[in-house]
Amino acid sequence: MEEVHGFDLLKIKSDYGLNFYQQVKLVNFVRREVHQCRCYSCQNKFQSKTELTGHMEETEHITLLPPRLIWDQPQYYFPTYENDTLLFTLSDSDDELLVGKRKEDVPVISEDISNIEALKRSSVLNQLLQQDMNNGEP
Repeated sequence: MEEVHGFDLLKIKSDYGLNFYQQVKLVNFVRREVHQCRCYSCQNKFQSKTELTGHMEETEHITLLPPRLIWDQPQYYFPTYENDTLLFTLSDSDDELLVGKRKEDVPVISEDISNIEALKRSSVLNQLLQQDMNNGEP
């Protein structure tokens, strides 16, 4: 994440003294703002993620967090993306700060929700539910 986006979550955690729940809220806040094509630093809205990314790189807003009172809100306990793998890698421990870097082999894969209806139709859980209904099980 740091190499690709210039967003060093471990440094932010250390600099701001974030506990686990504050990390969750910050990640969810950033994810939500980016999902809505809004710069989380200056709150400008863009037509596409490409425009947003260009703006954030040019202005270096990627490294500028808004005041804590904006993102440290209870509404950001809830993830923007279901099963967000980045949230699963967060830690309340300072062990990774001692090592200096988080393990590089942990992939963070964003969820593609561009065709949500197709995802719902092809869902494994949906298929299992259909099988149970066809078998006449209550």
